[in-house]
Amino acid sequence: VEDMIFHVPNRRLKQSQFFREMLEGTHTGLELEGKDNEHPISLGGISAFEMASFLDVTQSPRLDEDPELTFSQWTAALHLATMWSFDDIRERIIQQVDKTISEVDPIDRIEASLKCRVEKWLHPAYVVLCKREAGLTDVEGERLGFRRSMAIWRVRESLRPIQSPNPAPQHPGPGLGPGPRPGPGPGPGWQFAPVPIHQDPDAKALDLIKKEAALNFS
Repeated sequence: VEDMIFHVPNRRLKQSQFFREMLEGTHTGLELEGKDNEHPISLGGISAFEMASFLDVTQSPRLDEDPELTFSQWTAALHLATMWSFDDIRERIIQQVDKTISEVDPIDRIEASLKCRVEKWLHPAYVVLCKREAGLTDVEGERLGFRRSMAIWRVRESLRPIQSPNPAPQHPGPGLGPGPRPGPGPGPGWQFAPVPIHQDPDAKALDLIKKEAALNFS
């Protein structure tokens, strides 16, 4: 990987159909591929960082007791586990990342969700972006792209409280100055207003997000 040689136990590689075919010589027809340093398995399209992160995870005796890995390392390992169909490792990584993902930058969470195919991480990250006081920065907008940035803007606009420019005047009572009209019950001059139904802000944001095609998992 990127001119670096990594040594990986065969037993670990054979957990993946992708590597089983290589080791059995059916992938390229080269029987020596992966047998020694002179005939390594050449892997393109990935980085040495991703490979090192994958090995850090897979060679850890207790995955749930390794707090030293960063979110970038976890997701780099998860990307390879997903791409190479290491299903057990993939599930273990997701379980570990779930414990702290709410603390991760929402843009990083969105990118990891889409790249690593973890749907449950996506919409909660969008909720954070739509509910926070500050809008998207230029850098965040560039990372999300035009369509998703505009979708987030529409959701944020829908979540803004509606302010009435001309509040309804109060009826003065006799001898009381401004205030509600006294009396035993409704009568002429009384006004009725609908009682607002308060929806959980997260649920409301989530409903709006799901209506935006650009923000859905695909």
